[in-house]
Amino acid sequence: MKKLKIVILLIFIFISIYFIINYNKYHEYYLNRLKYKTSKIVSLKSAPRGNIYDKNGILLVGNKLTKNLVLTSKNEDEIKNILKQINKLFPNISIKTLNNIVNKGYIYEDKILIEDLTDEMVQKVLNSNINGITINEGYKRYYPYKDTLKNIFGSVNKITKENKDYYLKKGYDLNDEVGVSGLELEYEEYLKGVKAKYKVNADNSLTLISNEKKGNDLYLSIDISLVNKINEIIDDELIKAKKMPNTDYLNDTYVIISNPNTGQIIAFNGQRYINDETFTDISLNNILSSFTLGSVVKGATISIGYKYNLIDQNKKILDSCVKLKNIQEKCSFQRLGYLNDIKALEMSSNYYQFIIAIKLTGKEYVKNMQLDVTNKEFDIYRNMLCSYGLGCKSGIDLPNEKLGLIGDKISGDLLLNLAIGQYDTYTPIELITYINTLASKGEKRKPSLVSFIKDNDRVIYQNNFEVINNVDIDKKYYDRIFEGFYNVMNKGTGKGFMNYNLHPAGKTGTSESFLDTNNDGKIDTKTITLTMAGFFPYENPKYSIMVICPHASYNNSSNEYIYSISSKISRKITNLFYENNEY
Repeated sequence: MKKLKIVILLIFIFISIYFIINYNKYHEYYLNRLKYKTSKIVSLKSAPRGNIYDKNGILLVGNKLTKNLVLTSKNEDEIKNILKQINKLFPNISIKTLNNIVNKGYIYEDKILIEDLTDEMVQKVLNSNINGITINEGYKRYYPYKDTLKNIFGSVNKITKENKDYYLKKGYDLNDEVGVSGLELEYEEYLKGVKAKYKVNADNSLTLISNEKKGNDLYLSIDISLVNKINEIIDDELIKAKKMPNTDYLNDTYVIISNPNTGQIIAFNGQRYINDETFTDISLNNILSSFTLGSVVKGATISIGYKYNLIDQNKKILDSCVKLKNIQEKCSFQRLGYLNDIKALEMSSNYYQFIIAIKLTGKEYVKNMQLDVTNKEFDIYRNMLCSYGLGCKSGIDLPNEKLGLIGDKISGDLLLNLAIGQYDTYTPIELITYINTLASKGEKRKPSLVSFIKDNDRVIYQNNFEVINNVDIDKKYYDRIFEGFYNVMNKGTGKGFMNYNLHPAGKTGTSESFLDTNNDGKIDTKTITLTMAGFFPYENPKYSIMVICPHASYNNSSNEYIYSISSKISRKITNLFYENNEY
């Protein structure tokens, strides 16, 4: 009796497990079959996605009507014969490829076999008289400006196995296309269209229940005309630069133009020199790639001196070098004489920043001193930098934003490097966030590309450009930073970088970078990266600009020539604003 009970229990457990497995496996299929058999409501084709426009209403991404070859037969034997006939019609499309489309989606659904048929292909299909197929219309993304900013706009594709559950729960069909990158992914909920719905009648004819509805339209802060003009400037300067000494590794340049009062991105440029004066758009690297930026960050690092009362504004100090124990001495690019905080920014004194960092540890500088530091001092600097936008994600409305590299070693020497932008790395989007925060006197906002979204003529989303944090220093200190940055661009290290008629303010940077030039996994070449960031007009900033030219030069035994590509690019761009009276 006991054995019988055990056998019955085992049988019960087996049946239960079998039921659970098959329930999970076939539940979705039979649920949809039931829905199909009872309600018989179907959608035959995708609906057009919303368009993407620039700030002036110029179309950047639209929809192109396409013709697709669709399998309507549900008979397995018939399908095999149909695929063989299509393969004969189009030998370059294999049976295996056709089968892979066929096997996606639900059994009862029509399947798209070939998308975007040419007129010649349509004619071939019509002349073939193959039963069980038809041609229907669909939509494909269209880019009037070709590859310009295309990686920012993103792309659409079929739902994958990995994310099918997510989209099925949201009411998508398995054969739907969804945004998979860029703005298409970030704003999928708005951009997706609503498909037309049909009732399947008893005789298999269709009755329209609801029309398709195009997705909502994105209106960006981008000015595509300005983007194209900046690309022309970058391309022209890269062509000139590649003819100069020491520019073997100079290939990329990044430019971002923004409104510092809102964080809106007006231009988002990234160009890469390929060869023979050809280029490719790498604008997405503005949120993916990071660089050592050098002295351009000193508006943030000098704020440490203000916050912790480490600067005596009434006292000038003599620019010199710092020599720590067992460390090579560290200096400004030249001896700069007596400096207060404003003059130190104007002339980009490294020494002034070093003294602030040393004072932060509670010590006064003495030659050959042992500078003991802890995580505390590094955290103080990094928290201040992050409050401006450097060293933390900007929150721009694009997916997969990357963070720059944060150094994991602690030493007195490295603290001094951090204070002059020579340790951690930062992305271009972090740099423009920093200069925007500075221009708005400590109010940090997320940079953004989308201004508003429309459902036909009705605005359904409006970007409010909220302040996400305030830099923790007294507002009065911004007058001193502004004066220092104004002097930089009008009589200091950045003179000539921006059109002086705009009343610009800003900061330049020259930093050491390193490359593995032979791809053996080892750093073998030290390079120079050139940067600048500024805003104008100084009295009431309306625009900000950032330029990064990675690996503009490298250490060469024959000469130390550096082609000043960053200054030439920024000057030409600001000339555009002056010529158009935009300041």
